[in-house]
Amino acid sequence: MKTSLVAGAVVLALSGCATIISGSNQTITVNSDVPGAQVSLNGVPLGLTPLIASIKRGQEGVLSVQMPGYTPFQAPITKKINGVFFVNILSGGLFGSSTDYSTGAMYAYEPDTYFVSLAPAGMAPPMAAEWKRKENVRAFVLLNNEALAHDLAAGQGEYVDALAELLEVDQGQRAPAVKRWRASYAGSQTTVAFADRMVAELPAQR
Repeated sequence: MKTSLVAGAVVLALSGCATIISGSNQTITVNSDVPGAQVSLNGVPLGLTPLIASIKRGQEGVLSVQMPGYTPFQAPITKKINGVFFVNILSGGLFGSSTDYSTGAMYAYEPDTYFVSLAPAGMAPPMAAEWKRKENVRAFVLLNNEALAHDLAAGQGEYVDALAELLEVDQGQRAPAVKRWRASYAGSQTTVAFADRMVAELPAQR
């Protein structure tokens, strides 16, 4: 399998056990890279990020996240809230993407758990390109966390190779980089925290 991989998935829900086993309501968690963003479902405010909210099981509609100075983000919610919206999987080649990054990005990296990256409003093309570059790293880490953790523990693997390419790490520097990433993973309390650390490793745009 090729390791020339770019993370382009922006809205992906992973299948798994429901957070709430029974009852008429279910719990969703919504976080964002900009704390204090307003979360609404079908126009009804649920609260501010980081948010844990109870909604009616099977409710459909549109989840929106808004913050002054950022482009409002919206995504459809289906009856199976942890169903797939857009799917891009690790394959031999490039990740595909049909989503406009300029509106932001949402990742469902655990059942009923969402992370939203809000795009600053009115971004110039260079800024938009840099934002997308960072979101490629964040998407890859969030959506492939378990496989990446396995490869980091082994010190090698296609997911580590893909992360190295995304972070533009030369072959000769990969061994110390993997050691550093393993320590970062061990020291991160959440998947999002680890993703943030990997985004911070991205070198300045050449």
